[in-house]
Amino acid sequence: ISAGCISVIEESEAPTYAVITTLDLDKDGDPESTAILGDCGNIYASSKGLFLCENIYTKKAEETTKIYRFEYTDTGVEYKCAGVVDGYLNDQFSMSYDGEYFRVATTANKTKVEGDMVSMSVDDRVNNLYILNNDMKIVGKVEDLAKGETIQSVRFVGNMAYVVTFRQTDPLFVIDLSNPEKPTVKGELKIPGFSEYLHPITENLLVGVGQDGTQTGVNGDCKVSLFDVSNPYEPKESSVLKVSNGAYCHTTVGYNHKVYITLSDNEFAVPFTVDWYINSNNELSQSGCYYIRYRLTTDGLCEVARYRMGSNNLQIMGATYVEDTFYAVTNSYEDGTFVTAFDLVT
Repeated sequence: ISAGCISVIEESEAPTYAVITTLDLDKDGDPESTAILGDCGNIYASSKGLFLCENIYTKKAEETTKIYRFEYTDTGVEYKCAGVVDGYLNDQFSMSYDGEYFRVATTANKTKVEGDMVSMSVDDRVNNLYILNNDMKIVGKVEDLAKGETIQSVRFVGNMAYVVTFRQTDPLFVIDLSNPEKPTVKGELKIPGFSEYLHPITENLLVGVGQDGTQTGVNGDCKVSLFDVSNPYEPKESSVLKVSNGAYCHTTVGYNHKVYITLSDNEFAVPFTVDWYINSNNELSQSGCYYIRYRLTTDGLCEVARYRMGSNNLQIMGATYVEDTFYAVTNSYEDGTFVTAFDLVT
């Protein structure tokens, strides 16, 4: 990479480069590469812009996020500017950009300094949402959401943000972003457990996939929830389906959203791994690795089928479907990687 294509940010102390390479699929020319000095963990990219995020610790041991903004050019990308917000990001869904404003949700661990000692308490943890302009300056913010809790999932849909935090129960916050300088919390829903992943299924309905629980915390079960956000002041959990019946289970959709498979406008499939037994149609079935297929009906969510791919020591790598056949890719240390196919009709 030529020196003219490397951006060195004075404030960055990272010992690594983030390299961005652009390929023109319509031409046979060489790819164009740009580099920036920084340790960039989270990436947000759309047709309107590219953003790289770097975690930076302050002298008080508090975590901040530095956000680098790039614009697309005819030959690649060009670094424009950077901004800083308090806290750290949960994942790439914690960011959104509409071409004019960049929105980001963070969790911040506040510290206390007494002499040479720095202490941190969970009770001082807060959650924030910031809106930045194209100069990466903060123009609007909502701070100190759900003190003592941590962001588990975020979804931006148009001018609305849906933020799930958790410590013992799951508050789903509905935040109106239509006025960038004054983002406003419209509604809040507290339910047991929490959603690790949010997916808009219609304009006013969100699917939440995550952990079930009680008023004192999680209970080892998983659940799939349907949230009605048609009234932002009163979000509702209109439907909820438990995945297991007293058996410990988990899902990978929280850190790999690509395993959430949309089958049609009203059907989707989500993977779960169950350690013991699950209750399906009042009959006990084997523990193991499953894809569960759901359908949105006029009465809410219903379970259509369970596709068992093998034992519970499998890792789900991904899935897709072609016409009436559903393909799931799994991997295990003993057996390697293999594909299991299921008939969606039968």
